[in-house]
Amino acid sequence: MKNIYLALLAAGLFWPGTAAAAYEDEGLSEAAVSTETAKSSDDEDDQTVIQENDEDLAAFVTDYIRKDTQLKGAFFMEEKATKKILRLSLSSVNPKPVNGDSGVKKVTAVFKDAAGKKYTVLFHLQNGPWGGLDIFKLEIKPHAGKAAKAD
Repeated sequence: MKNIYLALLAAGLFWPGTAAAAYEDEGLSEAAVSTETAKSSDDEDDQTVIQENDEDLAAFVTDYIRKDTQLKGAFFMEEKATKKILRLSLSSVNPKPVNGDSGVKKVTAVFKDAAGKKYTVLFHLQNGPWGGLDIFKLEIKPHAGKAAKAD
């Protein structure tokens, strides 16, 4: 067992030298290899643009709402003015997102409470740190649209 560890240690010590020799044999210098770390993803200005189509974004928000509703029994939002927690149910999701700053997309959904009062919730989407989509902000407003037909 000791011999295996020694062999692995010896191979690890000699490998960097063989890699440098391979670069020299191919006519490449070690300077051609970048040793810089990747640029920090904290820069808001370099935010990548969401590349999903409009239907996928609306489906993502709809799926998020349905999963949250299944988990909690309703979609809960706090009304900022009254500090009241609203128990909402989904009426519709707008299939056309709006473009925001720095590649952010905004998807609008209409909810209603138990009394039938409608609210508009704006979902702000961006690319997540893992490569998927991330809902990073929710805004709630009283619904200003036309009266909808009863469901």
